[in-house]
Amino acid sequence: MKLSKIILVIALIGSVGFISCKKKTEDPPKTKSEMLTESNWLLIKGTFNPPIVTTLGTTTFTFKELFEIPLIDSCQMDNMILFNADNTMTVDNGDRKCSQTEARTIQDGIWRFINDETQIEITKSAYFSLINSDKVILDQITVTENQMTGVTDYEFTNPQTQVKTISKVSFVFIKK
Repeated sequence: MKLSKIILVIALIGSVGFISCKKKTEDPPKTKSEMLTESNWLLIKGTFNPPIVTTLGTTTFTFKELFEIPLIDSCQMDNMILFNADNTMTVDNGDRKCSQTEARTIQDGIWRFINDETQIEITKSAYFSLINSDKVILDQITVTENQMTGVTDYEFTNPQTQVKTISKVSFVFIKK
């Protein structure tokens, strides 16, 4: 009888140990859409390749970074974009307002993944209108838990000569 109790106790301890050692299931990795739509994105870098070179009057300007362009006000540099799950976009105008009446958030444009989620097509967006007013294709998209990177075309028209220059903009957004 004593031996059977010992065997029973050992069997119970062994089964508890076996159950507790069972591998816990992990959550499946998030999709690009899930990572993209779960929070605001702040543009922190946009690099031209080749740089934009323009002459105004007798002065030649070379712009290597998007934020060097005089068309971008400092109040716009903290603006964030939210890619909504319904494929609309919302702009959060940040703490630095360009005018006293500027709303904190506004609806802005439509987005969708294309080409096996390697590109994002954006239409009807004021946020991306500096790049193109009709449609923007963000290419070579990489989305992680904290960062989104890619590249897009940028067409610059010299205001004096009307000569167009095509450049690539490599961009980096961080999650906020």
